[in-house]
Amino acid sequence: MPTPLVIVDRRVVIVPLDPADPRQGALEPDSPGMLSVACALFDQLWSTAPPFGSSVTVDGQGLTSAERTLLELAAVGHSDEAAGRTLGVSGRTVKRQMADLMARLDADSRFQAGVRAAHRGWL
Repeated sequence: MPTPLVIVDRRVVIVPLDPADPRQGALEPDSPGMLSVACALFDQLWSTAPPFGSSVTVDGQGLTSAERTLLELAAVGHSDEAAGRTLGVSGRTVKRQMADLMARLDADSRFQAGVRAAHRGWL
């Protein structure tokens, strides 16, 4: 979650005044729009989260099947949105996953990430 929050029966949302210091207190917005946004955020994260207690399976090179598929889609020129549709996730999730892969590859650009992934045998 980008910020801690509590949702009660999809009717009440409680958020910290300062996410960095929850001791500062909390807020209960009474706007239906705020409740709707909080519930939508939770629903999106819930739908893409792995089951509680499950472990992520990685191959011999440390890649999940989704990461390998993402690299393959990027290598043939798919946009984040197109890759997301294929993987069943949002374009934002694809951007986050690519940023993680680029960090693991110590790459400053997607092109450099592709070259390094190929050198490592990831593609």
